[in-house]
Amino acid sequence: MTHHYLFVSSWTIGTPREQLWELADHIENIDFWDNVNFEKVKQGSGPEGIGDTFRCTFKTKMLFRLSILLKVTDKQKPDQFTLEVEGPLSGIGTCFMSKTDDGQSTMLRCEWKVRIHHRLLRVANRAMRPVYIWSHDKVMDEGVYGVARQLKAEVTDTHHETTIYR
Repeated sequence: MTHHYLFVSSWTIGTPREQLWELADHIENIDFWDNVNFEKVKQGSGPEGIGDTFRCTFKTKMLFRLSILLKVTDKQKPDQFTLEVEGPLSGIGTCFMSKTDDGQSTMLRCEWKVRIHHRLLRVANRAMRPVYIWSHDKVMDEGVYGVARQLKAEVTDTHHETTIYR
């Protein structure tokens, strides 16, 4: 049974890329993402926060909580950052930030390539796949709309795409 997902989400946020980067660069301070909490659990030894590890606990739209570890493996300020995911989900997440032509907005694209390890989620995977995808998309949208509220910005051009792979 296939337990691998590639989630690709994108938005245009009406704020300069540098402001968006500042929020992303300090995820442990994010308190505006409903039902999601970040806690720094390890200080990395690399420059610019490479190796920093965060516990991310979130309430899914299926009304239970998951807790994963996110380790910063790459940062290319202010263009992109990559996180290694461990726990009931494992894999890699990369977020790309690019300026719009006018420089006043940012196109944000996040790619999460993850595998399910949580026993109950794996057992229910075939039947629950559409719900998993829906839940992921909603949790991500809530984060982006929280960012927009924090920065007093508008969100446009929302797009989600999911690929199931082996």
